Amino acid sequence: MNRASVLDPEGAHFAALERVADFADARVLEVGCGDGRLTVPVAHRAASVFAFDPDEDAVGAAREALPAELAATVAFEVASAKEIEIPRSSFDIVLFSWSL
Repeated sequence: MNRASVLDPEGAHFAALERVADFADARVLEVGCGDGRLTVPVAHRAASVFAFDPDEDAVGAAREALPAELAATVAFEVASAKEIEIPRSSFDIVLFSWSL
């Protein structure tokens, strides 16, 4: 069982996000992905996900928990939002959840 299913067993967090954003075929930037609790459900619908977090251990856990079928869809990076360079207009949706 992955951490996301423990924190949100009914999928309520992602369901709430889906009510306000259409992730289908979107290019998604996930700021502060942590251990990837939202990365997997987003990646199942999105064209691509670039997810980053400054916590190296959390990003490592997210990489390990990522299902193999999503490996081509998701890219993880250890980085701070203050320091990472993101090209303008590269993403359709920016996801920022539990990151403060």
